[in-house]
Amino acid sequence: MDCDWGAKNTDLSGKYGVRGYPTCVFTDSEGKELAKLAKRDAASVIAQMNEIADKHTKGPAYLASLDEAVAKAKEDKKPVLYLFTTAKDDSKKLEEAFVDESLKDILEKFVMARREIKKDDEDAKRFKVASSTQPVIFILDAEIEKPEEKPLKKWTGKKTAKELKKDLEAFLKSLEEK
Repeated sequence: MDCDWGAKNTDLSGKYGVRGYPTCVFTDSEGKELAKLAKRDAASVIAQMNEIADKHTKGPAYLASLDEAVAKAKEDKKPVLYLFTTAKDDSKKLEEAFVDESLKDILEKFVMARREIKKDDEDAKRFKVASSTQPVIFILDAEIEKPEEKPLKKWTGKKTAKELKKDLEAFLKSLEEK
């Protein structure tokens, strides 16, 4: 933010104890200070940002791509949970459900990836969800060559944390029975 060397936004510069410029302050969504930038070289900035994110981010850790998730799932011998979201309320509610503490243990049994549904997104096209206005969850077997062609499970639409937990537990139980 522009502080113009103490002439602007003095309320915020005072709140965060800014004494010199530039100053970088990391905050949570409510504005509570988490840390100030310690070092300015690229590697240190990235390391500090990752440390803060790991410490203060709630919910599952999503991988950015299917390929990354499949490779990790093969290594860990876990199924992939691939979440496609939209900007609509149903997706927001589903993403909130994934953050629920009651799901923490069960979500650790999956390697997770997430993508936003966009018409031009290659993964959305591969999974035939590019035109969906609803969130979609796929459970995939990382051991097969094209997991998108034979998903183990598919759910469309919002779910509460309780519904999600019930569905994921039933899915894992069905794997054990095979």
